[in-house]
Amino acid sequence: MSSGQKQLIIKISKLFSVVFHPVFIPLYGLLLIYSSPTLLSFIPARMKWTIFLLVLANNVILPLSLAAILYLRGAIKTFNARDRNERVVLLTFALLMYTITAILLLRIQVPNLFRAYFISIAFVTLVTLIITAIYRISLHAAGFGGLLSLLVFMIMLYDIRSAWQLVTVVLIGGGVMSSRLYLDDHTPTETWTGLFAGAGVMALTLFFLLK
Repeated sequence: MSSGQKQLIIKISKLFSVVFHPVFIPLYGLLLIYSSPTLLSFIPARMKWTIFLLVLANNVILPLSLAAILYLRGAIKTFNARDRNERVVLLTFALLMYTITAILLLRIQVPNLFRAYFISIAFVTLVTLIITAIYRISLHAAGFGGLLSLLVFMIMLYDIRSAWQLVTVVLIGGGVMSSRLYLDDHTPTETWTGLFAGAGVMALTLFFLLK
C-alpha cells in the first residue's frame, strides 16, 4: 500500500471517528426510531422536534461545550479523551445529562420507547463508566452496540421489516470499529468489549422496561 493510500485511509478513519462519535449516537437512535415503519414514525412533527431539540441541547451541545472548556483549560489533551481520568470525567457528565433527559421525558407525553431508550442509554453510560475505571474500552463500539440492540428490539417488538436499517447500522458500525483499530486508538479486545457491553446493557434494559 502506497503512502498516499495510507493517508487516505487515515483521513477516512478520522472522519468516521468524528461523524460517529459517541456524543452523536443518541441522535442517530432517534433517527432510527423516526424512520422505522411503525406508528412511532407518525407521531406529530412538533413532538419529534421537541425530543430532538431536547437531546441536541442536553446530550450533544452541553457535553461538547464542557469538553471544549476542559480542552482550552488544559484539563484534557484531546477531544477523544484517551486518558482514563479524562474519560471518567466526561462519562460522568454524560451520565448526568442522560439522566436529566430521561427524567424530562418521563414528565412529558411521549411514547414509552423514547423514555426506555434514554433510560437505557443512561445505564449503558453507567456501565461503561464503571468499566472505564478499571479497563479501557471503545466508547464508539459501545454506542453502536446500543444502536444495534435498539434496532433489533424494535424489529422484534413491532414485528417490522427494517433490513436496510440493520444493514446500514452493521456496515457503519463495522467501519467505525475498523477506524478505531486502524488509528491505533484501541485493541481488538477493547473494541469488541465495548460492542458487547453496549449491546448487552441496552438489550437488557429495554427488555426490562418494555416487556
